[in-house]
Amino acid sequence: MRIRPHCPHNSDAVSDSRAFTLVELIVVVAVMGMGLSLFLGINYRQREAFRWRTNLRELHVFLKVARSYAILERRTNICRFNPKKKQFSEELRGRQMILTAPAELVLSAAQATALAAAEHELEVAEDDETKPAPQIILFTFYADGGASGEPLLLKSGRRQAVLEVDSLTGGIKLTEQVADASIQ
Repeated sequence: MRIRPHCPHNSDAVSDSRAFTLVELIVVVAVMGMGLSLFLGINYRQREAFRWRTNLRELHVFLKVARSYAILERRTNICRFNPKKKQFSEELRGRQMILTAPAELVLSAAQATALAAAEHELEVAEDDETKPAPQIILFTFYADGGASGEPLLLKSGRRQAVLEVDSLTGGIKLTEQVADASIQ
């Protein structure tokens, strides 16, 4: 019986086993982890942007429909906002829309004054626990297609949008912008 010395380059030797080293496995896992964290960060920002735009579109459509109801029913339609519930409502059909959590309505000086007056009226009128939350009138749509109301400023982080209503035609214009990071 002849004994052959073990040589890794010998063709008669047992098959070579190739495997990843521990360092190679750690590098692969680290690269995959960085890729996943990058993907999830981008995905989260896109999801927030999607919610923001969806809420703006819903509000835009809500106001367009309120204007359409005023024209179709030939009656004035008042759109109100309840700051405590973050809820928009229109008078003719009683429809309501809630502003999502990341979005915030910034009231103008006149709108803030109107809200303070509404709060004062409720305090004087009712002193019980069931009193309704104060609401302010944001827009009034008329039967002839016209409208009245100040522009609305909505904010969410660096994003902001302005909803304006043309007083003559009642047309609703939505302008969205993202603030520059260097300004903040």
